[in-house]
Amino acid sequence: MTRPPPPSFVRLLDMLNAIRQLSPFDTLNADEGLLLDALIVKWHERDNIMVSEVMSDARFGSQPTAYRRIISLRDKGLVCLRIDSKDKRVKFVEPTQLARDYMASIREGITTLERPPQTV
Repeated sequence: MTRPPPPSFVRLLDMLNAIRQLSPFDTLNADEGLLLDALIVKWHERDNIMVSEVMSDARFGSQPTAYRRIISLRDKGLVCLRIDSKDKRVKFVEPTQLARDYMASIREGITTLERPPQTV
């Protein structure tokens, strides 16, 4: 007896798990993963995400903790910090090419999930 194909959300979780096992995502802790996911949503909404905005979001802990997580993502090559050209005190957190590739992988995986599964 054959099992029916898994529901879309199970396939999505499997796909995300496979992506996150690739370097450098395999070194992200849960808090860094949460921050990266939140940044991806924010980048989708608009371009200029200030570091201070991320630091003031209570989901990421205290401001020093949130900043350490941003720096950790930077050190892993997933974000870069850009200083505002008009006000040197303002920094923006931006995705690197690696983060953009990660977003593209998720987008591609979701597109695949939207197609009906092939039956043999």
